[in-house]
Amino acid sequence: MEAAVVSVSHGAIGSLLGKLGDLLAGEYKLLKEAKGEIMFLKAELESMRVFLERMSDAEEEEADKQEKCWAEEVRDLSYDIEDNIDDFMLRVKCESDSKPHGFKGFIERSMNLLTTVNTRHKIGKELQGLKRRVMEVSERRMRYKIDSAVSKPNSTSIDIRLLALYADTAGLVGINEPMDELIEVMLDGDDVCAQQQLKVLSVVGFGGLGKTTLANAIYRKLEGQFQCQAFVSVSQKPNIRKILRNILSQAGYVVLDQTNLESWDEDQLIRTLRRFLADKRYFIVIDDIWDATTWSIVRCALPENSNGSRVITTTRIETVATACCSNSYDYLYKMKLLSNEESRKLFLRRVFGSEDGCPTYLEDVSAEILKRCGGLPLAIISISSLLASQPKMLKGQWEDILNSLSSNFEVHPTLEGMRKILNLSYTNLPHYLKTCMLYLGIYPEGYTINKNDLVRQ
Repeated sequence: MEAAVVSVSHGAIGSLLGKLGDLLAGEYKLLKEAKGEIMFLKAELESMRVFLERMSDAEEEEADKQEKCWAEEVRDLSYDIEDNIDDFMLRVKCESDSKPHGFKGFIERSMNLLTTVNTRHKIGKELQGLKRRVMEVSERRMRYKIDSAVSKPNSTSIDIRLLALYADTAGLVGINEPMDELIEVMLDGDDVCAQQQLKVLSVVGFGGLGKTTLANAIYRKLEGQFQCQAFVSVSQKPNIRKILRNILSQAGYVVLDQTNLESWDEDQLIRTLRRFLADKRYFIVIDDIWDATTWSIVRCALPENSNGSRVITTTRIETVATACCSNSYDYLYKMKLLSNEESRKLFLRRVFGSEDGCPTYLEDVSAEILKRCGGLPLAIISISSLLASQPKMLKGQWEDILNSLSSNFEVHPTLEGMRKILNLSYTNLPHYLKTCMLYLGIYPEGYTINKNDLVRQ
């Protein structure tokens, strides 16, 4: 399925490789030279696909103009090759379908033999031309050292989720109920046995629901009730050694003179962390986990003890959340959208400073904007901050922003934080689902999509 689609990251290479494989399988009578050309094309395109996927997995901002130009050239080339291959397969099919049986068929097949051979020679020449184009593209890739450009170290970008760590708790909306629920689960009331066991609480929900904000609110609320505390973010491309060093540092581990933690490998850090936490009551938040493997490594560094230690993990992937909760003492909490009242309260506080500050002439458009935000805290915060920054509260400006939410919502520069958060969800999709999502984005909001139209796309 994955290889059979046209992808936004590598054009028609996925579907093209399958067609080239069909040509080589023997169903089509090819000249020996043509088979050689097809084998060459298939090998080169496989290599190009892997390279383009590496580019797609990298952040869009990391690719320079040369890389993007080369990727666009490869995608265009894949479409041209597919057109040629489709044309050849169609001609061969028409030839085989049009030949009648019997004596008449024998005469007609004999008369068409030279035409068929000529067709195959013509296809062979076309394949040679495509081969030259592929070689030119490959040579250009080497000439401009595009491989090394993709492999260059990433420039460090600021994580917008830092804002959630330093938000004023008093100004948070919709956080008290889930915070109280999770703290009650953490402390376990009168169950002494449950209090003493290490417990992992996993908070799960899609991007922008406030997982980091909730975990941080609990972290602040319980500050001082544990011997050791740490709050670390994992992210989509985790640096395990840096994560373990951060936990050690925040938990209070004192480095001996002339000891360089930077040089320690994962095993040394895990063993040190386990020994340091073994007899302590600790509380650690592991924020934004993207895969179960990362959690498994970090979990090795957190020792089981009977001191009432607690761990909170946050993730947007339910299977990862389930993996974090591996025993009967663990707990999984699913984030909820803000209610209409909570959404309104958050919006009005951000824009007007109070819940009663909205002018009458803006009430209707405010309600429509909130409806578009759908109870998503990050969307409400982003839009309300944008509106609050306007020099004048003009209804026309608000209506323009309302209309933009269904079309160019992500392109306004003041919504950069919103775009980055949502972009994480997009970049984590498999390549074929990225393409599917972009095709769905062609259709207007509320449009009834015809299944056949979508399949043809």
